[in-house]
Amino acid sequence: MAHSKPLMVIAIDIGTTYSGYAFSFQHEFLADKLKITTNKVWSDGDNHLQTSYKTPTSVLIDPYGDFHSFGYEAETKYSQISETMELESVSGQRFNALSVFAMSILYLKEHFSGSLQQQVADSEIQYVLTVPAIWDEDAKQFMRKAALHSGTLGDQLAIALEPEAASIFCQSLLANSRSDDEFCDADDISRNGSRYIVVDAGGGTVDTTVHEVMLNGDLKELHKASGGGWGGTQVDDQFTELLLKIFTTKCSLEDQVAESGLSRDVRLTGDKMRISGKVMQSLMKPTIQKIITHVETLMADPKCRGISHILLVGGFSESPLLQEEFRKNFRSVNVVTPLDAVLSVVKGAVIFGHRPGAIGIRLAAFTYGIRSLSTFVDGEHDPDKLIMIEGERKCKDIFYRFVSVDEEVPYGMETSEHTFSPTYSGQTKMTVAVYKSTVTKSKYTTDPSCFKLGSFRVDLPDLTGEKNREVGVKFIVGGTELKVKAHEKTTGKIFDATFNFVTK
Repeated sequence: MAHSKPLMVIAIDIGTTYSGYAFSFQHEFLADKLKITTNKVWSDGDNHLQTSYKTPTSVLIDPYGDFHSFGYEAETKYSQISETMELESVSGQRFNALSVFAMSILYLKEHFSGSLQQQVADSEIQYVLTVPAIWDEDAKQFMRKAALHSGTLGDQLAIALEPEAASIFCQSLLANSRSDDEFCDADDISRNGSRYIVVDAGGGTVDTTVHEVMLNGDLKELHKASGGGWGGTQVDDQFTELLLKIFTTKCSLEDQVAESGLSRDVRLTGDKMRISGKVMQSLMKPTIQKIITHVETLMADPKCRGISHILLVGGFSESPLLQEEFRKNFRSVNVVTPLDAVLSVVKGAVIFGHRPGAIGIRLAAFTYGIRSLSTFVDGEHDPDKLIMIEGERKCKDIFYRFVSVDEEVPYGMETSEHTFSPTYSGQTKMTVAVYKSTVTKSKYTTDPSCFKLGSFRVDLPDLTGEKNREVGVKFIVGGTELKVKAHEKTTGKIFDATFNFVTK
């Protein structure tokens, strides 16, 4: 972080369908964690104001590839342009994803700055970007790069996992709840040992995480984040398919409705089409069932025993049908949706920015290590891994493990340091390749379970000692992002690794 105690924290939530931001000052957080400001009014660029906590995730880019507008303004302007423009293809022009995300982040930053009634130096602000918990390291790095392109320096940026942020918000909400609050029926989840599942149902994805409250009030992850693409946009796709079924033939609309088999549930009245609630529910239930099936799998996992509550957050969770289906399928636990569930993530991300160690223990999502060399041992190492280096028999592609999958890792934990030496005499640079594995023990980085995350370079300018020069490597884990440090022992220089993540 830029400062141990930033003057203010702003969280930016760029969702599949809607985006927004929230912020609070340090003094507000110390007095009341829930004193968080969210923007409630957005302009459509046509002298009209839209009252909403979020604005559509729509970016309008001009023919030269430059940013034009965002949100309601982008949609309004595009609809006006579309009346006169001719499109050459359905797909249209393609734009670099990194640039589009950077434009989105920059717009929300500038919108936030314009809404402040007092000036705050950018260096005094801690920015927090929310991402789905199921995203891997290269996706998080992508968001970091997009933020950097928008002018946000790396040490001012933190990444918050969406269901974790929602969990942090719900804990703070409970701490401030009164007996007449709708959410106070879940007050036992704030007690030591309480266990619950957070289901963050958004537009594109559904993320889940399972937490236990520890004695000091911090949260412990019981099951690594999981989920899938079962958000509200899947319901949109189902509705689109229904319309295509009705409107894709050349016969009259009345005849097409009759031929579709929907005549009892779809009626045409004047210039309106009325669709029964039964049909609308049938469009939603397949997506909802996918979410329920996933949560059932979590509930059956021995690591998740003792779950007392399911917290439904995110925009899609405000659906009465989704809430009803959850209560029907999980009668043994309390299913709770906090007020303004759509803001749980972004508000929780603000609290996370002030208190990044709120998730005290996480589970390692993978086994992490680096590629190394070792002395070749006959009968132990595969013959095809044998290489000769300056007359010595070496085994290449050894997976040196630092952290094991599902290992409990406290926030900010540093692993033991392992020392490596240059491969060749006179070597002036050392490349450290970082890998992850889906299993606890991998022998080689070429095993099917292993995947390269990226690499970083350590400069070795002092040739004294030749191959006996040492570089110590250790991982920093337990946060939302993986970090690696290298210590070049001759000069004492510390390298904070900036990954060049592999693009899948």
